[in-house]
Amino acid sequence: MADDSTECTPLKTVELEESSSSKRNISESTLPFKAKLVTLAAVLGGFLFGYDTGVINGALVQLEDRQPDWKLTDTKKELIVSSAIWACAVGALLAGTINKYLGRKISMMIGAAILTGASFIMALAPNWQTLVFARAADGIAIGFVSMTGPLYIAEQLPNNWRGPMVVCYQLLITIGILVGSILAGIFEPVPSGWRWTLGLSCVPSTIMFIFMIFMPKSVRWLYFQGEIEEAKRILKELRGTDDVELEMEEIAEDYRKTKDDKLLGGKGCSLLLNMLRNTAVRRALLLGVMLQLFQQFSGINTVIYYSATILVMSGASSNKAIWLSAAVCTANVAFTFIGVVSVERLGRKVLLMCSMVVMMIGLILLGISFIAIDKTSQGILTEGVGECMTVSESCYSCVASEMCGVCSNLAGDLMCVSANATDLISSTCEGGKVSEVCKTEYSWLAVVGLVVYIMGFAPGMGPLPWTINSEIFPNWSRDTAMSITTTTNWICNSIISQTFLQLTKAVTTSGAFFIYCGITLIGLIYFFICLPETRGVSLEHTEELFSSSLTFVGLKTGLRKKEIVNNEDE
Repeated sequence: MADDSTECTPLKTVELEESSSSKRNISESTLPFKAKLVTLAAVLGGFLFGYDTGVINGALVQLEDRQPDWKLTDTKKELIVSSAIWACAVGALLAGTINKYLGRKISMMIGAAILTGASFIMALAPNWQTLVFARAADGIAIGFVSMTGPLYIAEQLPNNWRGPMVVCYQLLITIGILVGSILAGIFEPVPSGWRWTLGLSCVPSTIMFIFMIFMPKSVRWLYFQGEIEEAKRILKELRGTDDVELEMEEIAEDYRKTKDDKLLGGKGCSLLLNMLRNTAVRRALLLGVMLQLFQQFSGINTVIYYSATILVMSGASSNKAIWLSAAVCTANVAFTFIGVVSVERLGRKVLLMCSMVVMMIGLILLGISFIAIDKTSQGILTEGVGECMTVSESCYSCVASEMCGVCSNLAGDLMCVSANATDLISSTCEGGKVSEVCKTEYSWLAVVGLVVYIMGFAPGMGPLPWTINSEIFPNWSRDTAMSITTTTNWICNSIISQTFLQLTKAVTTSGAFFIYCGITLIGLIYFFICLPETRGVSLEHTEELFSSSLTFVGLKTGLRKKEIVNNEDE
């Protein structure tokens, strides 16, 4: 057995056999039509994932203005966001069991069906409690598709297409976020615009459900269920050739090894114990969990969920903030294309390292921008009123408070007043209303920080945790391991999204971004030491990457006696 002295193991220098798809030079330039359809069906799940993320950002801004009777506090807003995210964690955990016994196809269809129903409930929600319930149901569905989509793609495609197509899943997530943000802007003038934007998610979910009816089941899942001839038939369709014997033999050899090691048929705690006892799987699982943890703790969904809120904090009006948020999402889509092109050329590790460095620069810019905004925003010329007295040092400190806003009195002086003090506002404030916008010359710096951060995240830290996690686990544990790592992603996502507004009050907005930057730095060091290069390695051979003891090799982990890459890369 390999040395158990550490759980952090980079790629050892070993001679691995070239994968069968590399030997046969399968699909070097194009994918067969059936494989393209499989990819398209799976990445629709990514679109649903992204649309759900992007649409809530604009909906939150609209809910405050259009539903005053709901009396939305920061806590209620965070609950509307986080209810879906916690439910995503539950959905991802349940999806592991569904994937194991019913397969990837059925899991995707269940997710699409639940999401369609939830979208109607969200559109008709009479109160914020119903919206939270519908968002939770929506989250369970997203948990199913977010866990299953990358897994389904990785198991169906040749090695040389696996990386780019799983990155395409992330690309559709970013397109979904963009479409959600644009629709939020389009429906912003509509009195119940948020109902339309949340309800329209039923359209892509219905399309995906119908699409998946005609898609094949996973080849590897079928083989491990004993349906060998059906697996072989589907593999021929997906490869566009009858010459699939070598790839089938790889799957068969992995099946025999799993059976010989008595790892087949485990369930529940028994399966989890087998995973933890197996050195390679345990190390791969730790790496997979850390990839998802650092992806979320670097603050990405704070930037996505609250980008409009961040821009309002920086001095933009609500309407302008929604459209600026859409511009940030456009950058997310554009830079994800870099990941599609680069993931096979640069490899997973180099792309991830570069991604995290640029993300840190963006977070530093965001932190500096809010320091500058705080120092240069208008001062309060008149004492704060009532509960807002303690936050009246500057315009920014006033609007950063949950219940306070600024207005000009009849003498032209700036006041910090409670947004609930309607009598005072109508009699004292010019125009009879308060504002949450401060005039400052540094709003542009916050926008630059957001774009730089997205520019780093989109091609690397966005897609690669999903890509790498879909590659590093052996067939017998892949569905359960993916379920665990995806659940980790959503739990961390919820922690970040539920605490961001409170964190900004505890350590200031700039302090929150500096904390995210520090976490990203820790992740950068960890992955530099521990992340192996999986480019070109078949799913049946990735387990071997984690069987060596710890050796510090940094960025050279991609060097081996024989590179397992596609023939055209050599």
